[in-house]
Amino acid sequence: MLKNFQHAKTAFEDKLVRIALKGFMLPTIAALVMLFYADVSNYFKLLLLILIFTIIFITLLSIRQTVTFQLRTSTNLVEAMTSGDYGMRANNKDVKGALADFNELLNTLASRLSEQSLITREKQILLSKITDQIDVAVVAVNDQRHITLMNPAAERLFKQRFEDRQGWPITSLGLQNLVAATQQENLNKVSELEIGDNKRKMYVRTDTFFELGIPHYLIFITDIQHILRDEERMAWQRLLRVLSHEINNSLTPIASIAETLHQLVKTQEDDPEVGSPQLSESMKEGLSVISERAHALNLFIQDYQQLTRVPPPTKSVFKLTPLVQQICQLFDSCHISIPEQDVSLYADRDQLQQVLINVFKNANEANISAGNTASPIHVNWVTSDTTLTIHVTDKGQGIHNTENLFVPFYTTKQHGSGIGLILCRQIILNHGGEFTLANAPQAGARASIQLPLIS
Repeated sequence: MLKNFQHAKTAFEDKLVRIALKGFMLPTIAALVMLFYADVSNYFKLLLLILIFTIIFITLLSIRQTVTFQLRTSTNLVEAMTSGDYGMRANNKDVKGALADFNELLNTLASRLSEQSLITREKQILLSKITDQIDVAVVAVNDQRHITLMNPAAERLFKQRFEDRQGWPITSLGLQNLVAATQQENLNKVSELEIGDNKRKMYVRTDTFFELGIPHYLIFITDIQHILRDEERMAWQRLLRVLSHEINNSLTPIASIAETLHQLVKTQEDDPEVGSPQLSESMKEGLSVISERAHALNLFIQDYQQLTRVPPPTKSVFKLTPLVQQICQLFDSCHISIPEQDVSLYADRDQLQQVLINVFKNANEANISAGNTASPIHVNWVTSDTTLTIHVTDKGQGIHNTENLFVPFYTTKQHGSGIGLILCRQIILNHGGEFTLANAPQAGARASIQLPLIS
């Protein structure tokens, strides 16, 4: 047992030296015996003895150095390949036999690994470019439910940078339920996720992959809010075209008949024998009602047709603060608080002005209806690397029916048309942004306008 342990501790080069030493032992003993009985002087014997041992020592040292050098060279080459450096090669010049075959095999292995590493890097670059450009948010989670990957779409969706969230629990993004469900079965459905302060409908797909045999999880999230809203808007546009056609078909004969009846009334007034003055007065009143309703219906249709005629934005660069200050002058009876920090926008100034006027008007009316006329309308904006978010908060009674906020024709105001918020959202969507309306944390309601900044 002890002999085996000592043998295991002996270096390979030392083993070769021992084998060579054993090979030199017998001829050395024979030479010493012959030298002992040789008829030469003791001085010559001593010199010859020193020469023999010197040659043996130098030979053994040379064997050890040669073997050690080759082993160290091969070790360095393998260690470099292990570290990912495949540029080193074993020197196979003036080398023959088994060592040449071994060096050739090492060089072939290094070339093959270098080629595979290049292919892998190119595929990783391709995959990285694809994940960076797609609009689908991709989040990867390890077996401990920690974030290992977020592509730029995921950073924009959650408004979090991957460098700041790498290694964090998936609970920081609120997706822990998706991971738990994926451990049972991969998901492929439309779900309502809470992103920040808003709930949004997302198309969610999950999958599982393995690293070193350990399961990891991929979450693909597609924002379908724009698709659903576009479909909703197109449906309303089709409905409005039908309504416009049908109501216009009714308005035209009504107006024509009203004009004819007016002529008859005028004839009666000119010739009293045709009819009594009392009848003429009644007909006048009735015709006035018909004419007024026809005109009101026409205005009604014109208002709603605005939904189908929102022009694309004509963008330019402008400052936000002067625009807000200009709008504030339209509301003398309310107090508006705006931040001091200004910001530049690349948007359609007229359309954004229309949106802000509508939002300020709603906030002012909300304060008045709640009896908080002295309360200011608070305006604030925050910026990130790519977006600007404008918050307009009132001190009204808040929103009681959030489901019908963006439903055309629906309004709680006595003289409202029910298209103001829809127009605002459509204009912001055309700018590539988001328009939301929700109850404020403490009291009142808060309108949020998110727009992309100048890139």
